[in-house]
Amino acid sequence: MSMAQGYSKITGQASCVMVHVNVGTANAVMGVMNAARDNVPVLLAAGRTPLTETGDPGSRDVLIHWAQENFDQAGIVRENVKWDYELRAGQPVGTLVSRALDIAMTEPQGPVYLTLPREVLGHEVENVGPPPRRALGAHAAVPSGDAIEQAASMIADAQAPLIVAGRSGRSAAAFHALGDLAVEHALPVVQGLVCSISSANPMALGFATAEILEMADLIVVLDAPVPWVPRNMRPGRDTKIIHIAHDPHFSTYPMRGFECDLAVAGDPGAAIEMLRVALRDKLRDRKPAVDARRARISELRDKILARRAAVIEQAKTSTPIHPAFVAWALNQVKDKDAIISDELGVPLPFLDMEHPNCFLSGSSGGLGVGLGQALGAKLAARDRQVITCCGDGSYMFGLPTASHYVQKAENLPTLTIIMNNSMWYAVRRATLGMYPDGMASKANSLPMVDLAPSPDYEKIVEACGGHGERVEDPAKLVRAIERSLQKVADGQGVTLNVVTRARE
Repeated sequence: MSMAQGYSKITGQASCVMVHVNVGTANAVMGVMNAARDNVPVLLAAGRTPLTETGDPGSRDVLIHWAQENFDQAGIVRENVKWDYELRAGQPVGTLVSRALDIAMTEPQGPVYLTLPREVLGHEVENVGPPPRRALGAHAAVPSGDAIEQAASMIADAQAPLIVAGRSGRSAAAFHALGDLAVEHALPVVQGLVCSISSANPMALGFATAEILEMADLIVVLDAPVPWVPRNMRPGRDTKIIHIAHDPHFSTYPMRGFECDLAVAGDPGAAIEMLRVALRDKLRDRKPAVDARRARISELRDKILARRAAVIEQAKTSTPIHPAFVAWALNQVKDKDAIISDELGVPLPFLDMEHPNCFLSGSSGGLGVGLGQALGAKLAARDRQVITCCGDGSYMFGLPTASHYVQKAENLPTLTIIMNNSMWYAVRRATLGMYPDGMASKANSLPMVDLAPSPDYEKIVEACGGHGERVEDPAKLVRAIERSLQKVADGQGVTLNVVTRARE
């Protein structure tokens, strides 16, 4: 499931995963949850234990067939898929699969589920059905012209507009269009778990902060289900807010209370282009105000970059190695279009990301996606560097033996960087965040947090024909990454076990 998501995120195409009956489905559930929240089109096909005890060549013939029958096998995944169905005898299987993929590829995209009883699979194919005569999925709806006109007027009237870019950068065209919109009209952009604008763009301000949100008098939220965490930060009371997305209310989220003055349904990429054109007319006579805003944004960006540089400078001699320094080291060595599959690894604000589809992460918290996602990305883009950056806990969740085996067997060499802080830092952060003065804050070792003694993770890849190294000295990190990427270029998978401090 993780490989499928990595493949689909890079190619923009649907992928297919096949698993064994209900138990295989159960193993895939977390991947289905990840695909649902990340809007990734995946067809999950699962066998169905034989329905009959006798009378058919596919009838039950081993004990496990009774134990593996569910009353409702699809119920295991139904809440997290867009469609589910069971293949019946005599149905046109090609038509059915095309329908499944059409639904998966139609926005908002997501996973679908098809079960396949053994008796039906054993029958002769009577009717495949005609092949599709068009691209899979429906063309995404274009936002209403009136809604875009209203949004453009609100932006033009604002003194300090801000764009919060969520997943709009999944499309290369939208990635470049947002950069052009931001530069042309001096619109600052902050982003989330997907790189939606080049880090080198003069309007890119990194992640949302309380300081940036409070400065804005209008915010355009582009396809972001969680644009900010209200408990930690929020816009001013009088700030106008526009939400633009295929489903601007994110109806698959049971609870979501972000305020909105204008909700625009439609393709965010199309909305960006439409706003760019509409704003040309509305801002034609406001050049002095736009230029003044551009100067303010440039000054704020310089301050943000200076703070980033100060952190990196201090981190250069920090031991254990600072996560920001790992990001800096990668910037010195990696290709400009390298793909980074991140799972609680390097902090995105410190990475240089200048191309679309260079940063893959996840938004539902189903741990273990990083390693497989990288393999899927490498399958989709064999000529690009692919680097996994993950915490030591996420590395264990990613089934490293299986991942490194597939890496070797399918010739998918990647670099894995384990950010090894010997703890479940996410659990520690959540516990201390809620109980800063509790018993856990006074403990030398938090229950369910400590992952010491740390295994020699770098040796796991060696068992699968790869190369492994442990890095503790920050002065040796850049050279270790250079050496590793050369081995990857030569066709060998590599794991760097980097001893780090906790992320802040």
